[in-house]
Amino acid sequence: MDDFASSTLVAAVQRALADDGIVAVAPSADGALVAFEAKRRFLAGVVERYGLLPLLRVGLVVPRMASDPAVSALLGASGPWELLERWQRLERFTHSRHRVIVREAGERFLVAEHVGPSSAPPEPAENVLVMGLVTVLLTMTGARGVTATVGRDDRLVVFDHGVFTGPPSTSVDSALWRFAWSYTAPSVRAGGVSTGSDVVSRGRRLLAGNLARRWSLQELAADLGTSARSLQRRLQGVGGFRGLLCAVRTEVAADLLINSRYAVSIVGFVCGYADQPHFTREFKRRTAVTPAAYRQAFGRESGQWRPDHLPVRERAV
Repeated sequence: MDDFASSTLVAAVQRALADDGIVAVAPSADGALVAFEAKRRFLAGVVERYGLLPLLRVGLVVPRMASDPAVSALLGASGPWELLERWQRLERFTHSRHRVIVREAGERFLVAEHVGPSSAPPEPAENVLVMGLVTVLLTMTGARGVTATVGRDDRLVVFDHGVFTGPPSTSVDSALWRFAWSYTAPSVRAGGVSTGSDVVSRGRRLLAGNLARRWSLQELAADLGTSARSLQRRLQGVGGFRGLLCAVRTEVAADLLINSRYAVSIVGFVCGYADQPHFTREFKRRTAVTPAAYRQAFGRESGQWRPDHLPVRERAV
């Protein structure tokens, strides 16, 4: 999997660019994965035309991606320290080519570095993209008053008072980050399946409420009080009826794997998969890991990371 990247990450980039009025065609995905070099070319093209700031701001779409299994697992962290531990576990389980290493840690700060093999170290576009995501995730998992800087000696502030203030210049080491926060509070975690009032959101709720049912487009349309043709048209943006059903199954399965002790086979049954191989195959296609590996990485009994697991140099924030 070293030659692949997360399709969730690429989709987040495309969504954030659209929010900024930038139209960019993302590389096609095969389930949870996108070819690594295709991702690099995509990011390089964005930087060439628009600079680094749009990629730094990609983290702002994270609150709208809370139902994605990977994002949901990250948002389940109890605070900044466990968030970084979960991020590192996710990198290990998905065999990510680039990793986030924590270099220093204190009560209200941490210093991290984005590293990779000498043959393919992270590019500035990849550095600011991941930094932006981690920054927003920190704010959502309990850190308050977050500031983020990049660089070794002449640090540049890129996030302060909830705003990304600007991208690093080429003279700044964009791979070295320092995060600081004023205090920690209970995390702000968005709910799982969307609870909006539009047809797609209501469809998601109906599916999630009875995934063991053998749903069809016609049955869902009838329950929603609309025609099958009209519903299919409304569902085009989420991959049609089949795409919506598969997404909801994955989201509910991920939540059960994290927050319950049901056997993996029971989770698969409850979520409407035909059998265990079908569950494993489809879940891995959409998350890049098997259900068992996902539970091992993110389940309640997977263990919690503490800042004293690292060398700590205490200093003022």
